[in-house]
Amino acid sequence: MRVSGLLPFKIRALALPLSLATSAALGQPMLEEVLVTAQKREQSLQDVPIAVAAMSGEKINDLGLMDLQELTRYVPNVNLNSGQAQPNLFIRGVGSGTNAGFEQSVGLYIDGVYSGRGQLSNVPLTLDLERIEILKGPQGILFGKNTIGGAINISSAGPSPEFESYIEAIYAPDHGEEVYTGVVSGPFSGTVSGRLAVRHDAMDGWFDNVTLNDEGPRKDNTYLRGSILWDINDDIEVLAKYEYGDFSTTTLPQIVYQSDQPVNFLGEEVFPVISDRDHGASDVKSYNDTRTDVFALAVNWDLDFAQLTSISAYSAYDLSRTDNSDFSPTPALNRQSSEDFEQYSQEVRLASPGSETINWIAGLYYESSTLNVSRLNTDLDFALAGPLAIGGALVATEPGIPSIFDQDTESVAAFAQADWNISERVRASIGIRYGKDTKELDKQSFADGLKARAGTSLPLANIQVFSSPATRQSLQDLRSHRFTGLKRTDEKVTYSTNLQWDASEDAMLYASVSTGYKSGGFDEAYSGAGETVRLVNPFTGTPDLGADGQPLTVPGADPSVLEYDPEEVISYELGAKMSLLDGAAELNIALFRMEYEDLQVSSLVGDVFRVSNAGESVSQGLEIDGRIALSERLQLGAAIAYLDATYDSFKGATCTVPQVTDPTNNPGCLRQDGSNVEPPPPFGAGGQDLGGETLLFSPEWSFNWNLAYIVPLGNQLELRNSIDMNYSDAYFSALDLDPNTRHDSLVLWNARIALAPVNDRWSIALIIKNLSDEKSTVWNNDVPLTNSNSYFGLPERPRSVAIQARYRFD
Repeated sequence: MRVSGLLPFKIRALALPLSLATSAALGQPMLEEVLVTAQKREQSLQDVPIAVAAMSGEKINDLGLMDLQELTRYVPNVNLNSGQAQPNLFIRGVGSGTNAGFEQSVGLYIDGVYSGRGQLSNVPLTLDLERIEILKGPQGILFGKNTIGGAINISSAGPSPEFESYIEAIYAPDHGEEVYTGVVSGPFSGTVSGRLAVRHDAMDGWFDNVTLNDEGPRKDNTYLRGSILWDINDDIEVLAKYEYGDFSTTTLPQIVYQSDQPVNFLGEEVFPVISDRDHGASDVKSYNDTRTDVFALAVNWDLDFAQLTSISAYSAYDLSRTDNSDFSPTPALNRQSSEDFEQYSQEVRLASPGSETINWIAGLYYESSTLNVSRLNTDLDFALAGPLAIGGALVATEPGIPSIFDQDTESVAAFAQADWNISERVRASIGIRYGKDTKELDKQSFADGLKARAGTSLPLANIQVFSSPATRQSLQDLRSHRFTGLKRTDEKVTYSTNLQWDASEDAMLYASVSTGYKSGGFDEAYSGAGETVRLVNPFTGTPDLGADGQPLTVPGADPSVLEYDPEEVISYELGAKMSLLDGAAELNIALFRMEYEDLQVSSLVGDVFRVSNAGESVSQGLEIDGRIALSERLQLGAAIAYLDATYDSFKGATCTVPQVTDPTNNPGCLRQDGSNVEPPPPFGAGGQDLGGETLLFSPEWSFNWNLAYIVPLGNQLELRNSIDMNYSDAYFSALDLDPNTRHDSLVLWNARIALAPVNDRWSIALIIKNLSDEKSTVWNNDVPLTNSNSYFGLPERPRSVAIQARYRFD
């Protein structure tokens, strides 16, 4: 049994073909064995005491899945979506939400390299893969860091000892989508082999911005991966891998699906409801450009007593983005933002050969990263948004200056796990990890030229003031700050333990207890005051002076306003993995309960998504999945999940728009003394108590089934048919749990019909996604700034019909 790093590729490439040959020889229906590396060793999925969902690279290609968002539709209790400004990764109702300062609670690992930034999950990662594994629940021992909610483990296809290559094209005429993929792999010499995979995809789009008469999402993406494998001798393998991505999307789909149809002080309609899917109104052309670079060097060295694995990696991305942040055809609030990220990581592991009474893995991990985030309000005139939800109608009368968020992070960890084969049927495991994270931050926000309108209706609307007449606090200072040299350090010991029992040759039962931890951090979106606020004349902007002739100030905000605390979890799981009908069927069951403290969440406050900690929460439920080979040509698979994910305690959550605008009929926005907020206060004072309410992205029931059927056409051709159905109950994506933001239950059907020869040299297929053309959104929230009961959503693609053609040269 080999240890998984980026290697070994040759063993993995042979595993499934051998399984298929065995099945054919027996002349009876039998499922292919699924191999995973969830415990850093290559094992059968049925031997791993973890709830794992896996999909092979071959199936990903056949289904035409272009990104992780599409793939997670097939896995109950998992939701990955692009979000408004940051991708959202949630497993069993646990994830990080929207804030550029976040690292993800669900860890993403690509060929053993940790990719903690959400933007790295937004790129097309489905090119030329061996498989994707989704590990549910905290995985805080053997994986890099911050896997408090789960882990997505991606393994790309490696260099092959024999020549192989293929080309593939996908064309969807309705949306002008074109995808071209090319892969070539083979030996350079007796000891060196390589692999190159390239993909280019483009799309004209299916969404219309009626204000600019512009169509989107218009995509233009290029992605390549090259790898070289060197077998130095029988004991040492070295793999070098480089990945490059250039991804561009313009005219991002955004719709306002509900509004009181307000007008601003100029009489302009602010939030027109045009369509519930494919038409919206925006005064700016939104875009998202991302470039990624990844280099990894992996070494596997078989020693006499263990295997030494070293993974050295460099990851970086540059992001530029323009947003219509007010979701309106008026220039109330438009933004440009950029992110620059670099990460260096080094992992060293020693692992015993396996098949011993005690098998063990031990290692060290180091990571250093820098994150630079900048935001600029290109348009800012809050009064153009109509009825305001925040105090003051702010307007920028001078060109803006980009904000600064410069964060350096250093992480170190040591980990070990031992598996004890107590008997032929009973095994026990215990693991421990020590981790330490240090973050240093410089953060500045500038609001030069910021003033306020004295009213929101004529004739007072055009009178501008520099401070609140009641407090004389400078509006510029209330939106500006300078915090430098901030530093925080978090350290934690986590553990896991499990017990496995082979109840029979075909059934394994397990019980586990594990803990997880994610360090605290700094809120990138904070846009309030610094440590002092000047007092100025409301109408002239001149400073108020004291008796000593110096400007008068009042205390502003302590730097601690930027910080949020670590989140922690303890998880309990009981499970069973069974092989049935002499290998023709499998059934897996997992019963789980995860108890979280200080869950990190983000919510819309004014015009930004702020971070807080949500007290205590519990995610518990039941997951069942299975598959059966009904015949040599017919296979059925299904998975169902029940989820009960709620906050045990969460006071001070943001209030809903109805609670703020009409507190009498919508009570629950509470002051600190527990009384209902009435009348609605300025600046959104008060908060909800969400104790007992649901977590985000946590449908009570979710379900998937899939059917694959092969019809022979003579002796040389086959018609390969597949259909799948994915169901999700209703859920929320907005932290305030406003009923107007609820996602309704959804059923999505997909189908594929392919013609191919039995030797699989070529294939031509018809792929239909969203067969019944269901209307849905991946994310809903309140429209910022306004009290007009307006809500926006990010719509999903309508039904698409594509032709897929593939040819293999090997």
